[in-house]
Amino acid sequence: MDPVRRAIAGGVAGTVAMTVVLVIGEVEARFELGVGGAIARYAGLPDQPALGLLVFLVAGMVVFPLVFVAVGGYLARLPGGGDPAIRGMAFSLPLWVLFLAIGSPDLGTAEGALHVAFTLFAHLLYGFTLGAVYHSLADV
Repeated sequence: MDPVRRAIAGGVAGTVAMTVVLVIGEVEARFELGVGGAIARYAGLPDQPALGLLVFLVAGMVVFPLVFVAVGGYLARLPGGGDPAIRGMAFSLPLWVLFLAIGSPDLGTAEGALHVAFTLFAHLLYGFTLGAVYHSLADV
C-alpha cells in the first residue's frame, strides 16, 4: 500500500483510539475537554464547536498523518526511532503541547492535572496507533 493511504489509515485508527480515551475522560472523570469547542475558540469561532470537531477529525485523520510521513526521516533519527510506534509517539508530543496551548483549563488545579494526564495519554496513544498501523500496512 502506498505511504499516503497507509498514513491516512493510521490517522483514522489513531483518531478513533484518541477519541475513545477523551470521551472516557469526559464521562468518567467528569471534566470537560471540549475538543471541538477549544479548537473553535482558537479559530475565533467560539459558538461553532461542530466546526471545531470537524477540524479535529480532518487534522487527525488526514493532515497530521501526512505530516508524519513528511517528517518520518527526522523521526527515525531519534533514540528509538527504528520503531514506528515510537516515531508516532514522538510525533504526537508536539501535537499535545499545541493542544494544551489552545484548550487547557487552569493547570494549577487537580482538574488541570487530570486534564494534562488524560490528554497526554490520548496523544501518545494516537501517535502509537498512527505509527503502528502505518508500519503494519507496509506489506499489504
